[in-house]
Amino acid sequence: MPLLRRLRPFFIIAALLVLASLALEHINGRFWLNDFRVYYMAADNMRHGLPVYGEVFGEDTGLYKYAPVVLYFFQPYTFLSFHLAGVLHFLLIGVLMMACFAVIERSLSHLIIDLPRPALRAFLGLLCIAVLLVRELHMGNINMGLILLAALGVERFIANDRRTAGILWGVVWLIKPYLLLMIVPLVIRREWRVLRTGAITMLVGLLVPLLLEGPSSGWELTREWGHSMLYHTQVMASPDHLTAILGKYTGVAPSPVPNAIVIAIVGLLLSVFTWRNTLREKLGHGSTMARSFELWMAMAIVPLLVITDQQHFMFSLPLILYILAYLFTRKDIPVLVFFLLSMILYGTRSSDLWGRALENKMVGYGVLGSGNILLMLVAWAVWRSWRWHTAKP
Repeated sequence: MPLLRRLRPFFIIAALLVLASLALEHINGRFWLNDFRVYYMAADNMRHGLPVYGEVFGEDTGLYKYAPVVLYFFQPYTFLSFHLAGVLHFLLIGVLMMACFAVIERSLSHLIIDLPRPALRAFLGLLCIAVLLVRELHMGNINMGLILLAALGVERFIANDRRTAGILWGVVWLIKPYLLLMIVPLVIRREWRVLRTGAITMLVGLLVPLLLEGPSSGWELTREWGHSMLYHTQVMASPDHLTAILGKYTGVAPSPVPNAIVIAIVGLLLSVFTWRNTLREKLGHGSTMARSFELWMAMAIVPLLVITDQQHFMFSLPLILYILAYLFTRKDIPVLVFFLLSMILYGTRSSDLWGRALENKMVGYGVLGSGNILLMLVAWAVWRSWRWHTAKP
């Protein structure tokens, strides 16, 4: 049976949940979409030749901080009222979310033959990220679109469509430069075609504003983008940052030097992990699962290395679905127990579930980041148990 048909029950349930969430946002008077408001107003400013960067478009740090080229995708929204555009964007997030599950499931089908009950596994995966997804919908952000592009890049990569993978990842890296951590396994594996295509895609994205806005205005937008990213890292703090979590036990406060050291260590560990996989492959073992797992792990660890919003931890979705696929094929009680423990930390950080006082206390301990770390350790244990059982060499 075709994969999309097997996922149809999940699509129906997910669509109903998104529509219900949209209705509740209106009923409760909480249809704010503060992040989308930033994109909408910044795109409108660009269309009318007004400043884009350094302007406060929303609450708190309501500054536009992405590449100038991204605003061209939001400009069509500006011909509509904010409310109508917001509704369309809200629904688009729902569609992108369902596409993410379909793409990741397709990737898993490249790795393991005849995985059972994809709709049920997808629904359980949705429950795992429900709190983060509700926040994503409420804010109207673009993380689900980025997850889709990154995950589709992995799917194309393991299907040996390297050009498409490079284009998709180039878009992702341009919008979220910290996801450049994904290049580590690609460099170790000498995937020069992918890297070259990704670099060209990024260059094209940087040149588009220079062509459409003029060299002077385009360059000024690019320069201001760089300043906005630097400012964003200076004004935000995150208890889920890896350095902040380690600081609870070491007494070392987060600062640029410890952060750089942690990033360097993580990059080195990812390099060694990939290199060891390449050595095993020279002995004749399959590489498909290793190649996908390295990239999924890089995606999952990024929110721990940069100061960012909690919704970015949805980049761990491929690892969640990977573990669920394993648990549906094997009875492994230790993996199940530790996976559930990781999900308690990762997937329940909400004042509606814990109460405001308890949530504030637990947030200070970095429970979301700690849950993500445990999730990655569980995924690594699953990979060690499952790595030779690939569907294709």
